[in-house]
Amino acid sequence: MTALLIKLIPFAIFLFGCFAATTTSALEVGEPVEGTLEFGRAQSYALALHAGDYIEATLEERGSGSQIWVLAPNGSRSRKFNVDGAKREFAFVADADGVHTIQLKTADNSGHAGEKAGTFSLRVDHVLPLSERMRLGTGRSPYAVPEIEALQRELPSPGAVERFWRQVAQVGTPLVTPIANDDAHQLATFLWRGDATTQNVVVLGPSQSRPIADYLMDHIPDTDVWRLTLKLPAGARFAYTLSINDPLVLEGPRAAERAATQQADPLNPKKSWNYAPGAGVHEYSSMAELPGAAPQPWISKRPGVPEGKVEHTLFKSDLLGNERKITIYTPAAYQKGGAPADLLVLFDENAYIDRVPTPTILDNLIAAGSIRPTIAVLIANPSQETRVKELSPNPTFADFLANELVPWVRAHYRVAAEPGRTVVAGSSLGGIAATYAALRHPEIFGNVLCQSGSFWWAPDHRFGGDPITETNWLARQFIENSKLPIRFYMDAGLFEVDFSGSGGAILEPSRQMRDVLLAKGYEVHYKEFASGHDYLNWRGTLADGLILLTGVTQSAKR
Repeated sequence: MTALLIKLIPFAIFLFGCFAATTTSALEVGEPVEGTLEFGRAQSYALALHAGDYIEATLEERGSGSQIWVLAPNGSRSRKFNVDGAKREFAFVADADGVHTIQLKTADNSGHAGEKAGTFSLRVDHVLPLSERMRLGTGRSPYAVPEIEALQRELPSPGAVERFWRQVAQVGTPLVTPIANDDAHQLATFLWRGDATTQNVVVLGPSQSRPIADYLMDHIPDTDVWRLTLKLPAGARFAYTLSINDPLVLEGPRAAERAATQQADPLNPKKSWNYAPGAGVHEYSSMAELPGAAPQPWISKRPGVPEGKVEHTLFKSDLLGNERKITIYTPAAYQKGGAPADLLVLFDENAYIDRVPTPTILDNLIAAGSIRPTIAVLIANPSQETRVKELSPNPTFADFLANELVPWVRAHYRVAAEPGRTVVAGSSLGGIAATYAALRHPEIFGNVLCQSGSFWWAPDHRFGGDPITETNWLARQFIENSKLPIRFYMDAGLFEVDFSGSGGAILEPSRQMRDVLLAKGYEVHYKEFASGHDYLNWRGTLADGLILLTGVTQSAKR
């Protein structure tokens, strides 16, 4: 940027208290001016600025403490900075066109007027016009990514951009860069090839609770390359989309536009759980899977593994006054007259069929001898509204499970009656519902498998709500009750952190619930994964939880 000359402009002297002004001196960006501070006398510097200009400056002093006053063109005080040490960097924005004034004064008036108080050096470091700073992109400091640095070194060489895109097409996105001396993190670079219509690009998915500006791509000038580099936990796995010309708001009428603007990443060959053959790019998500991601060995069909039977029926509840679909999985070798099977009760039936391949996971675990033969009952939600009402800690729903559903299962299938061989499981609201069901009916449910449980919930609290309302109501219920014969598997994502400070997220309340249970003496298996509120991880941790709670090795220990 061309240095802005700060011209000396003679002007009337402003008087503040007992301070008199001195003659001003001309400044040039980057070149310091030396001066002497005197008691009772202000040093004044006039700056010709335009409204919206952003100024960064540095004052170094030797001697008495000082103050920096910034005066608007009409003489009113705009900002005041106290210099508490030998050096003070300060910044301000011009609120109007015209002459602004920087005045330097001693912090006190204990000396005699005109007596030397110290010396100083004042330097204007940057002056950025409004038009320039508004086109600087996000302004974040970019991470060092070899592929991006190589492109920037080659520019403006003909063909540099095309060579870059050919290289990206070969390796796919996101580009992954290791970090020196930091095995716990990796850099992931997301890319978009823009055109004349591209105004912004947002990466949606790594975290639902961080400001959207954190996921806004930067444009590399004189290219069609848009990029965002994130420092992520090593081995992160998550679904994401790209939103082109995003409305950049999370709430309000315009937020609905995002459903139309977001699409899969055309440079990433890995597709998420919601891909179906023939789907358009706006109909599914991409999958980021960084090196070191936790293995998920149980989610794919294996040759030679016998498949269990999947049946569907409608179940009417007198307690709830509604009817819903339930899906029942029985193992391949199940016989009604044979040995009783373990029982898994699982919420959000549709998700645990389409997004988490529960029947395949159970087939593989049973065939490998990792768990005993298990019958699974997957419970659908009549509607989204009903889901929120029932899966939030609801005594009537918990009674429906214990007094209607499980007795029906036991009447129609040969399952073990011991609570220690029964697991109640779910994710999100389903996770807190499972935990509450076991608290209310430990005589039925001896094991809880909770994936990213919504422990932020309280009767008068909503997700991301007001911090005045205390979260984690269910933890207090466990505190107030005696220890029960229940075992727990819990997990949460590192991206499910509370950036708002309201307590309305997943990670912190899960850690609190874990600690409460451990303090009460419960057996708790707790796991954190490098992702967010995402079925891509829950499909792996479902098997982890079952093995830890009801696995053959675990059963032998009890």
